[in-house]
Amino acid sequence: MPPLREHYLHQLAELEREWIALGRMADEAIRRALWALKHGALEEARAIVRRDEAIDDATDALVQHAIQIIATQGPVAGDLRLVSSFMQAAGELERIADYAKGIATVVLRLGGPPPGGAPEAIEHMAAITRRMLNNALEALAARDPTINLRLKQEDEAVDIAYAQLFDAQIERMERDPAMVRPGTFLLWIGHNLERIGDRATNIGEYVEYIVRGVKSSRHDAPSG
Repeated sequence: MPPLREHYLHQLAELEREWIALGRMADEAIRRALWALKHGALEEARAIVRRDEAIDDATDALVQHAIQIIATQGPVAGDLRLVSSFMQAAGELERIADYAKGIATVVLRLGGPPPGGAPEAIEHMAAITRRMLNNALEALAARDPTINLRLKQEDEAVDIAYAQLFDAQIERMERDPAMVRPGTFLLWIGHNLERIGDRATNIGEYVEYIVRGVKSSRHDAPSG
């Protein structure tokens, strides 16, 4: 293999490794944020907020690497789809980490574990969204475009769980005015988890785009 081609392929592989590492950082932030919620661990929550800057820096570094590859290697067709998808999907991962930071911020606002513990609906949403993210990471590495449809189906389950959480917390707040503040915070957490599901679904669309050159998109670009 010519040295220039070998270097080019190495650059593509390194970009993919950066993206997978970023995905693991985002998933770790979710895991730690949910642990902090369950245990009312304020120091852990503060560490997650501080750690978010490192995730932002890793995202910026990946984007700059992708731009460098485009500028110096001039990828076309499938390679260009691959590089551009890594850039855009990195933004999805960065926002997922932001939602984890948002959960940690709510833990700080609560000042401890929520009254009565984390609702079952939140734990259910958390389990699904983390599975979605990890499946998306694995599907990209395997170039498995079928993940797109599977993620959309799981995202529907997240939406249903969020609706159940919303109804339960509203009812709880109506019964007990003291629950208005913590109930509102729990709804914020549910919203963050729902958005993580949306972002993971978007990553599935990029996987399909890389492999097939098309995206069967369901979501508009998320704004929250």
